[in-house]
This record gives sequence, structure tokens and C-alpha cells, in this order.
Amino acid sequence: MTTSLASTLARDWILEVETAPDTWAPVRGLSSVSPIFEGSEQDDSDIDSEGFASQIVTGLAFRIEGSGKRKGENTSGFVDDPGQNFLRIKGRKTGPDNIVKARIYRRDDIDEAYEADTTVKWTDNAAGDTNALQEFSFTLSGRGKPRDITKPLVPSGETEYLVTLGSPSAGTFTLTWNGNTTTGIAYNATNATVKSALVALDDGYTTSDFTVSGGAGGPYTVTVPGGVVTGSGASLTDGAFTVVAA
Repeated sequence: MTTSLASTLARDWILEVETAPDTWAPVRGLSSVSPIFEGSEQDDSDIDSEGFASQIVTGLAFRIEGSGKRKGENTSGFVDDPGQNFLRIKGRKTGPDNIVKARIYRRDDIDEAYEADTTVKWTDNAAGDTNALQEFSFTLSGRGKPRDITKPLVPSGETEYLVTLGSPSAGTFTLTWNGNTTTGIAYNATNATVKSALVALDDGYTTSDFTVSGGAGGPYTVTVPGGVVTGSGASLTDGAFTVVAA
């Protein structure tokens, strides 16, 4: 018995793989992807079942199946998608080198998100034209029970903001991103401190998803993985706090 959790349309799900500790890369170019729970059935009928089989699920397996397209390697200016390429390379290895950590989650409002250690089976389907879009398919087979995780925020494209404090002499300011507000950030904070405050707002993102540049005390150039950044300088002494889209 196989039960797909939803439509296999790739637009329903986002698949990401951990390419380095706490660094997640989306797998792009997918035409289909879906998490699947597969039950192992066994007949538990006996002599009193009048010859009718009686199936019962005795075990479960988890896997993620997907397919997509990629450019031919001889295409001028070809750049492989990092997530695709990571899985493709892993699919050519054996033993522990074939294992990846993957997470898959809904891109709509349904709160469904899973993370699992998986093995990688990757298949490249040869194309007649070396410059044509080449099809591929893959199966990520779970090693044990998948973990229910907090659904990461759905990325909507990086956005950049300029945060200016206006030379305050003391106090703190806060930044708000996608409805979540940081704790107070010191008026003379380094860009690393500002970045850490943003990273702490949502468990679905890591340090690699944010960029903050600028000297201590700003101005800071803040890049976030989609969404809107606002802020407050009400607790600053002097200064002129502003947050504007760059």
C-alpha cells in the first residue's frame, strides 16, 4: 500500500538538502516531487476466515520521489543548480557517502514538514541533443522514521534593506521580519550581532540565509530570504532610525 501525502505537482512541495552543517540548498528544476509513506502488508487470516485474505500493515517506510530537468553540460554558460548537483553527486557514491539529510515541506498554508536521513538513487535520462534539457529522476529512501519539523518559511526571493541609526549615543533598536521582532540590539552593534538577532527569529532558517554588512553602529545593509523588514528606534538616545528597501 502506497499513500502519497498530496498531489505530486512540484509546486505543492519544497525539497531542500543539507549541503553543509545547518546549510540547506533547495533542489530546483523539479517537475514533480512528493513524500510517500509506504506500508508493508501481511496476510493475518486464519482457518476461520473462510478463505478470505485479511491484510494488516506490519511496517512503514518513508521516501521522497521526484523528477525534473537540467541543462546539457555543453550548453554555453551552463551553471548546474547546487541542490540538483549535490544529489546527483551523492547518487554516484556508496555507503555513508551516499547518505544525505533532506527536508520537504508544503509551500502553502498546510502545516506539513518532514526531515529525514536518506540514501540517494539518482537516474540521468540521456537526451539525443547534448544541449537539450535532460530529464532526471531520483528516490530518497528514508533511514528510519522521518522527523516532524517546524515548517520553514517559504522563500519568496531575497530582499535587501538599508538600516540607518543616525549616530545615536546610547540605547537599543529592534528589527521586525515577517511579523517576528528581535530582542533589543545595541546602538553600536556589529553586523554579526545584527545578523544573529535576525537568525534567531525563525528556526526554519540558518545563518547562511541572511547577509548583514556595514560597520559597528551602521548603516547596515540587510539581506533576508524574502519578506518585509521594519524596525523601531524608540529606545535609542538621539539618532534618526530608518529602515528602507535598498
